[in-house]
Amino acid sequence: MSKNNCPNCDEEMKKGYIQSGTRLAWVPKVSKLSVEPSLSKESVLLSKQNRFSINYVDAYLCESCKKVIIDYLGNED
Repeated sequence: MSKNNCPNCDEEMKKGYIQSGTRLAWVPKVSKLSVEPSLSKESVLLSKQNRFSINYVDAYLCESCKKVIIDYLGNED
């Protein structure tokens, strides 16, 4: 698999971004009390956290199998 090919179906992926006005994080469960993710020790920030600018992370989109791959290395706080 090359960097631009999907690990699931091996079709070429499009490079782009996941963007948000709030922090981007992987969390073990959804917060139902806030639009911002509730961070725990298990959470992983996917982009550098900055409340005064747009948060984004590089992402690759596979239109064939509808998957998005995010590489957050170097983006953690």
